[in-house]
Parts: sequence; structure tokens; C-alpha cells
Amino acid sequence: MSKLDNIMKPKSIAIIGASNKVGSVGNELVRRVIEFGYKGNAYGVHPTETSILGLPTYPHIYNIPESIDLAVIAIPAKAVSGVVDECNQAGVRNIVVISSGFKEIGGQGIELEKELLAKVTQYGMNMIGPNCLGIINSNHDISLDASFAPLQPVRGTIGFATQSGALASGIINLLPTLHIGLGQVISLGNQADINALDVLEYWEKDDNITQILLYLESIPDPQKFREVASRVSKTKPILAIKSGRSSAGAKATASHTGALAGDDTTAEGLLASCGVIREYYLRDLFNAAHVFDKCPVPKGKNLAILTNAGGPGILATDTANDVGIPLAQLSETTKQKLRDVLPPQASVRNPVDMIASAPTEHYAQCADILLNSDEVDMLLVIYLYITGKNDLPVLDNLEKLKAKYNNKPIVAVYMTTPDLDERISQELPNSTIPIFNFVVDAVTGLSKLCQRRDYLESTKITTPTYKVNKPLVKEVLESASLQNIHTLSVAQSLQVFTAYGLPTVSWGLAQNLADAKNIANKCGYPVVLKISSTKITHKTDVGGVIVNIKSEDELAYHWQNLVTKLNKAGMLEQIEGIVVMQQVQGSNRELVAGVVKKGENGNQMMFGLGGIFIEALKEVAFRPCPLSYTDAKALVEKTKAKNIMGNLRGNKAVEQEKIIEILLRLSQLVSDFDQINELDANPIMIDANGNVFVVDARIVIQTD
Repeated sequence: MSKLDNIMKPKSIAIIGASNKVGSVGNELVRRVIEFGYKGNAYGVHPTETSILGLPTYPHIYNIPESIDLAVIAIPAKAVSGVVDECNQAGVRNIVVISSGFKEIGGQGIELEKELLAKVTQYGMNMIGPNCLGIINSNHDISLDASFAPLQPVRGTIGFATQSGALASGIINLLPTLHIGLGQVISLGNQADINALDVLEYWEKDDNITQILLYLESIPDPQKFREVASRVSKTKPILAIKSGRSSAGAKATASHTGALAGDDTTAEGLLASCGVIREYYLRDLFNAAHVFDKCPVPKGKNLAILTNAGGPGILATDTANDVGIPLAQLSETTKQKLRDVLPPQASVRNPVDMIASAPTEHYAQCADILLNSDEVDMLLVIYLYITGKNDLPVLDNLEKLKAKYNNKPIVAVYMTTPDLDERISQELPNSTIPIFNFVVDAVTGLSKLCQRRDYLESTKITTPTYKVNKPLVKEVLESASLQNIHTLSVAQSLQVFTAYGLPTVSWGLAQNLADAKNIANKCGYPVVLKISSTKITHKTDVGGVIVNIKSEDELAYHWQNLVTKLNKAGMLEQIEGIVVMQQVQGSNRELVAGVVKKGENGNQMMFGLGGIFIEALKEVAFRPCPLSYTDAKALVEKTKAKNIMGNLRGNKAVEQEKIIEILLRLSQLVSDFDQINELDANPIMIDANGNVFVVDARIVIQTD
């Protein structure tokens, strides 16, 4: 039994702070409970009143003559702690604290919340809040509205959890125009005890909740969130808004990866990795929820557009291209069937333009033809009131087709008279076709169905585990730790990468010119010189990288110059040697991969465009480790880095799988060795023949 059961499905409740004062929170709570038709027993708690709006009322909760499953508390913050003591005395184990004045105000409020949570923990209670709107369960067997939202919610099957009580109230007010209904609403408030993670686990097992919407200002226990959300997403769609995108980035570090891993970039990667569909705007969140509420997940992504006006059809096509939905390529057989129905001036290409005078039967016949074709996975129907108003008959026929083709989503865009909703409710009250005013909302909603389809397909793909030289890496890291080395040298880092099968170029560590010549002859000219040091972080800043050395004479010249320069700067003693490395030929394409440990978020993998402009362009994406194959593939495809991986100005394309393997090997490395705090593989070079090489490495470890 979940700790949320007796909160969301209580057989008895008490409202502490109930009031006869019209407009007060305590009065609104009582009113909502009564008007929504709560099926259990409800009581008020007030020092002097004996009845509030007909609700039996007692001075203390322990005076109520039956056991109480849930106490809803709406009193001044300073009095809450004492009331919790009384709840414990009465045997109440579940509370919703509406009261504000806690952590959210800082100062004394923080201490009040600590005291409250300590008592909740001590008494073995479960608490939602404080500082919340309340809770709602619209299931007819419960019918509990224990909130102070001004309007009653539209009943439905969507679970909505939010850290903003005001937002929950606003959404409840707008539900009739959003065309969705809510099954349960949980206003989390400060999440002092029960948080979004608890709610996900609870709704996972509640068959009355078919999809989950979240408004989050923070993500509790990100690693556990990933585990739970990944599991829940396989059975129920999760759509979320994570606010705070514009907050200041993470504290800069010497690592490129660390400098770019801001709070929102890690949140973005986390949500994507566990199948949560992230929205950035409330309108998009509820548009998508409307589509999920009424449509199946499609078997494919090919979209057909049926319209009586060319302009909206073109806009829909453009939007589909923007969000990555391909238009169905209609076969000649399908086109001929459409020609047999439509007038000669109509267009049977996709989008199918029936022209402005299209009657009801043309909509019905063409929609049937398109849905019956194997080329079409989804259908968008656009209706403009131009000549005769036949919008409801068209909709009625679409409902019949939806029943016939129940595995294909049908979404409509209607630009008709303002009373459409009213007419539908009167004449087609059981209509289930999602209707939008604008094509961008309809197509974007369909794109979220496609996103969910991709996620469900991706869960079937296994992630490989590679054979590596783990003992060698253990030896390198332990040796560095014993010497209290925090940042590994280039040579040590390359040694680790090579041991884990990363495609490093030929290299060696030279202590003198003779060593350098031998290594260069083995690597083959041209070569690169790089100082290797555990103390000098950025080699280029001190002139410690020399490229395009084409001969033994040039090697001797540059070696001597480099040693002289380091000696004059007092840096010669700070290096362990100079790496002599094969230079990648014909390479002007650079990528970057890296990992940074972000506190409770764990290891975060970065991938994107590399080279010296990485922090200026910031064309990178993040995913939490350990990476799945799907995560690695998404990283490769998410940024513009993929644009330089193809055939480019005479350079051959690189196999995407080679880059995916690099990311998965790096993920395996940091999973195997928790002491690695940061690493950068920058740049990863692609040569003219499409071969991939890691040519520089940096690893930072945690030392005792």
C-alpha cells in the first residue's frame, strides 16, 4: 500500500482551520469538499464553531468521534507544529499542509519547516506541502476536492502534479477551454516530505491515471528519478515543464564539460534519457496532453494532411518539417482513389487540397481513403468555414472513422464560428477528436506522439558492454592518487583512454630528443609535440603544443625551442615529458566528448562540436551516465555536430556508430571508476577518409 493511498483515497477527512468567513481559505476548503460531492465523512476543526456550511465541526481533531484518514491544515504557520502534535494524538498519519510561511519565505520559515518535517518523521506521518493548494481526486468513487481553487475541476484521467499551487488553480480554471479532464491533482508545495518522485511511483500503479503531467521547479533525487521515470514511461506518458531554464549556469571549472554543464542542461538530458516529454510552455504542455488523451501512439510517423484551404495546408507542411514529421508519400493507387472522388481542380498530392467548396462527403471519403492506405500513419484534417457550414457533420464522420481505424491518430484544426465548443457539447457531446484552432498546435501535439513512439521503440535496444583493460586503468589511477595528483597528465589520460579502446592516434612519451625521434619514426611524420604535466592545465596557453612537424630536422629544432622556453619560464620541472603524437591528416572537423560529475545528478556526458570554440558556440548536449545506446545516439543526433559528420567538401562521412561507441566506452569508464570527476576528449578529429581519432585527453580524479 502506497503512502499516498490514504491521502488521495481517504475514507474520512478533517479540515483544520475550517471557517465560516466567506472568502477565507478555510471556508473555500469546506465549500469545495461539499460541492464536489466527497463520498467519505468530512469534519471541520474550529475552536468555537459547531457547524460550518453544514459540516460537523469540533474544537480539536482528537474530539472527532471517528478515526481520520487525512487532515487538511490551513492555519498560520506558527501554529502548524502544535496541530501536528494533536493529529498524532488522534492517530492521524496523513496530512496536507496548505499553510504558507515556511521555507519559501526564508529566515524563520526555514526553521519552522525543519521543525515540521522533524515531527512528521518522528510520528511516522505522510505529508504533502507545506505551502500548497491542496489535492483533488475526481474519481466518482472518491470525489474529493480538498483545495481552495475557485472552480471545480473537469473530471478526467490525467494526473497533474505541480510545485506551484497558483499554477494548479489557474489550470483548473482553464480546463473547459483546454478540452481535457484531470483525474488527480497534487499540489506539492515545498515538497518537504512527499515529492514528485513519490507521486510518479503512486500513479504508476493507479489504473485510473492514464498520463502524467508535471510542473517542476527542481528534480528530487535525480538518479532515483531517472530510474523511476524510465520505468513509468514505458507504460504511461509523462509530460513535464521544468522551469528555471534561464537561471545562471554552473560554476565554471577548468573542464570544458564542467563549464558547460549548467543546471538546465543536465535537467534536459535527464528528462530525455528517461522518456519524459519536456515542454517549455504551458500551452504546449496541455496541447500535447489533449492529443495523448484522445489518440493512440502511431505505428509510424508518416502524416497525411487533408484540407479545404491551401494556405493552412502549407503551414501544416512547414510545421511538420520543423518538428521532424515526414509527410506520407502517397502511392499512385491512393492518388487515383482521391481523383475519383474530388473535382479536377483539387490537388491529390500530400497535403490533399479538396478546395474551398468541399462538401461533407468529400471529407469523409478522402479521410477514409487516406486512413486505409499503408502509407499513412497519422491524419491531420483542416476545416475552414468558407462556404457552407458543415463543420459538425465533418466531425461526426471523423468520429466514425476513428472507431474504424483505431490505431491511427486523427487530429483536426477547425477555423469556424466562435460557438463551436458550445455546438459540439450540445450536438456531439461524446466527440473525442482533438480539435485545435491553429495548425502549429495540432502538428506539435502529433510530434509528441512520435517522440513517445521513438522512446518505446528505443527501450527494445540493448546497450553493449566492451572488453577493456580495467586493471591497467586501476593501476594508473591508484598511482596518481598515491602521489596526490588531481589532474592526470596527457600521457596518463591517453593511457587510460587507450586501455578502454578509444581510438587514440599513435603516440609515446619522450624524455629527450633521442626518445622523440624514435617515437616519431614509429608514428610516421608529420607529428605533434605536447607537453605532459599534472600541473599545467591548458597546454596551448604556455605554447606547449607544436603541430605539423614534418621531418627529423624540424623535430630537433622544435624540441630544443620548446625545452628552452619551458626552462626560461621555470616550467621544465613541472612536466613529466613531452608527448610525440601522430598528426591526423586532412582533418578540419572536430568533435568533443566529456563527462563531469554534477553532485546529486551524478555523471553527465557531453557531446557536440569541439575545438577551440567549444565554449563560445556551446553547440553541445548532455545525458546522464550510464548511457544507454539510445542516449548515445540521441547525443550524436541532437546537435549540429552531426552536420560535419557527413560527406563535406570532399571529406568522407564518418560512421555514426563509431562516435556512438566512443560515448559508450567513456560512459563505461566513468561507471567503472567512480573516482573520475571530470574528463574531456577534445578534440575528437575526423580525417579526410572518415576515420575518427581522439587526439587529446584530460582526466580529473578525486584524491583522498
